[in-house]
Amino acid sequence: MRMFKGLLLGSAAALVSVAGAKAADLPTRQAAPIEYVRICDTYGSGFFYIPGTDTCLKVGGLVLGEIRSYDAGYSISPLGATGTASGLGVPGLSAASAVNPFTTAPTAGSTIRTGAGGATAFGYVPSSTQYANARTRDSYGWASLGRIELDARTGTPWGTLRSFIRVDSFVGTGQANTGSIQTSSSFTTGNYTNVVNSAVRETTIVSKAFIQFAGLTAGRAQSMFDFYANAYNYQNISGSNATTQLLAYTYSFGGGFSSTLSVEDVSARQAGVGSTVTGTVSTGPGLGAGGAAVAGFGGIAGTTFTGNPAGMRLPDIVGNVRVDQPWGAAQLSAAGHQVRASLFSSTAGAGTYGFPAATDNAYGWAIQGGLQLNADYLSPGDKLWLQAAYEKGAVSYIWGNNLASSYGTVNGLRFQGSGFTPSDTSAGWNSNIYDCVFTFSGACEQQSGWSIVGAYKHYWLPSLASAVYGSYTQINYSNNALAGFGGAVGVANLKGTRVGTNLVWTPVKGFDIGAEFMYVNSTQSRPVGLATDAVLTSVGLPAYRGSTNEYEGRLRVQRAF
Repeated sequence: MRMFKGLLLGSAAALVSVAGAKAADLPTRQAAPIEYVRICDTYGSGFFYIPGTDTCLKVGGLVLGEIRSYDAGYSISPLGATGTASGLGVPGLSAASAVNPFTTAPTAGSTIRTGAGGATAFGYVPSSTQYANARTRDSYGWASLGRIELDARTGTPWGTLRSFIRVDSFVGTGQANTGSIQTSSSFTTGNYTNVVNSAVRETTIVSKAFIQFAGLTAGRAQSMFDFYANAYNYQNISGSNATTQLLAYTYSFGGGFSSTLSVEDVSARQAGVGSTVTGTVSTGPGLGAGGAAVAGFGGIAGTTFTGNPAGMRLPDIVGNVRVDQPWGAAQLSAAGHQVRASLFSSTAGAGTYGFPAATDNAYGWAIQGGLQLNADYLSPGDKLWLQAAYEKGAVSYIWGNNLASSYGTVNGLRFQGSGFTPSDTSAGWNSNIYDCVFTFSGACEQQSGWSIVGAYKHYWLPSLASAVYGSYTQINYSNNALAGFGGAVGVANLKGTRVGTNLVWTPVKGFDIGAEFMYVNSTQSRPVGLATDAVLTSVGLPAYRGSTNEYEGRLRVQRAF
């Protein structure tokens, strides 16, 4: 037994010795040192070095939830008439589609003889597809937004190389779809109905994506024309606030003075092109052989004609001169904007669609001055903003947020420069916003407009602040466009007023709970060629409303990080 134990222990010792020798012969590999994330304080708080590089990165974002409340109203668009609509000031306009309301019941889209005994004035009666009653409209809606931001910066001998991206995902119900209510019913005398509302809107967009290097900015960024750009308000107000594709260079003179020259994508500033041209005329470019009236315009057959932007040829040219000082900032901006417009027949045969009846290459422009004053002597963080702008043929430079269509308001996504609708719930009688309008003169006649914006933010406590802000905008069209020269309903001059205030509590840095109230007024001239109120009410439509008031409320909870 003792011998057996001795042999067992001896064998175990031999095995351990051999195993140790084999392990010693194996190659060894030293573990790589752990590289911890290092703080980068060169560019402010929140940056860290991307491991293995000299690039500093900041990851941020925002989550927002909001409930909105409106006073819902009816809506009628008197524009876009598909038949002969207005004969005022157009000698010999055909009255083939006219009826006498005293003897014949009106029908949708017809012209109405507004006087007895062969009077020569006519009025257009909107069809059911142009009318939406208040019953179909939501008086409240929800909106949610999720945002991710990445800001990467690297030091170079030529200065900081910066890359920035912001991606927004939005979902909204109710009034997030302002202006997109559909209709699906036929017209009957004295009775208008529409039953189809908009679906929930869900969208994800690249809000910003640009590179900055040695004074150069390239990519998708805030327009270099902009100044206040909705700094405090939740709901949009007027004044330029455009996100666009651009290539810009900024030169710093020192002492806070700088100047920027920017080439910017015209599509971000593109508004609609209007038309007051119908087809049947007895004088002017629509005449046939021997002066006979023909159904057409400019040699193109058709009874209605629609204006559209033509293909882009030149970008917008934008420049600014700016000064930043301890007291605040001031900026003077200017922009040039090309409007290439084409007039097409909307009722002719397919073979003529590709040939415009008229074309125009117009050049618009805009100028703006802005002033921002720090009022720390009243309370730390207080600021006052003032700006004023004037434009001709470049309405986007005074007409609000060009991403309104992306974040819920559906105004025709091609025309980002049209911003938002004059009334947020499309209340009353709403016209489109145009850079120019084709008339019987054959030219696309430019509008002109101006806006003023003011805002003040005051901190009652470090965690409690409120702001008051407002804008006033006026857009005026040419006399021919107003008169409907060409046989259609005339466009309407517009005056828009928006005044609001909010109260925001910030219990934790980056976390806000805020409430906003806003008053909106839209005042429009009565379109020439529209039927009289007596005719409108006789078929069940409300009388023309030239001025509408809206009262809006918002409750917002958001966290920025």
